[in-house]
Amino acid sequence: MQNPFDWVKQVLAGGKTGLALFSPPIVQEQNAIVRIAVAGGTVAALFVAGLLGVAALAALMFALAAIYFLSTQVLGLKLNVDPQAFYQTVQRQAASYGAN
Repeated sequence: MQNPFDWVKQVLAGGKTGLALFSPPIVQEQNAIVRIAVAGGTVAALFVAGLLGVAALAALMFALAAIYFLSTQVLGLKLNVDPQAFYQTVQRQAASYGAN
């Protein structure tokens, strides 16, 4: 039975390289060119996934900024963000429930 972190020992062992982390065990018996190609493809896929995540976060932030702009400048809504008022409202509601 394998321990959950046996892969760390394999990667950090003297006989193994860092390619073992980015390539499946099926290609471990193949030649170096295949292992490097598979590991490079894995790293490239992780990089592209990271870029997509950052792009999605940027799009979300842009959408939130556009909604804020439209609601405050175009529709004329006033947003009053006062943490003290929010805290007092929560305290009043908690007091209405009684002691725990």
